[in-house]
Amino acid sequence: MLEHIPMKDVVCLRRGELAFDPRTQTLQPLPLELMKIRGKGAGWECVYFLSREKSCSVYDHRPLECRSLFCADTDAIHKAMAEPTLSREDIVENGSGLWSCIEEHESSFSMTQALHLAKTERDSANAICSELDGLIRREIHFRRVLAEKVGAVDEDLWAYFGRPLWLALLPLNPEFSSYDQV
Repeated sequence: MLEHIPMKDVVCLRRGELAFDPRTQTLQPLPLELMKIRGKGAGWECVYFLSREKSCSVYDHRPLECRSLFCADTDAIHKAMAEPTLSREDIVENGSGLWSCIEEHESSFSMTQALHLAKTERDSANAICSELDGLIRREIHFRRVLAEKVGAVDEDLWAYFGRPLWLALLPLNPEFSSYDQV
């Protein structure tokens, strides 16, 4: 996939992040991280899908998931979902400065912790709790500082750090969209 797809067009869905599972037709926490082609804007329509032409601009080099997808018969995509997935460990050299940043991000801004706080808050019907708010704001700061230091925008780093917590939590509560303005 990465021979023909630039990293800026890849996003890491982190372990624990909610993702739609077509086998159960539900949102499920990912058991492992998953690298995939990013969507357009806030949606999941592939950045390579040409809407007017109803075609793919990287068709000859599309990844396994795309080659397996046939809406009339989902057996192939379900089989592809059982195959080992590409992860950040396959892309970033262990022990590198970038790998150290990824490890720091994972330990400081755990998707599992964020989901737990978001679900606890949802069950108690409170507004976004202060602990979760602090976690999200610290992660936004981490991402901004890092992006500034490397001369990038946050979206360019999604392949390495996943989507911001607030965006990954958005399916649980539309109020998380307010962090887009922070």
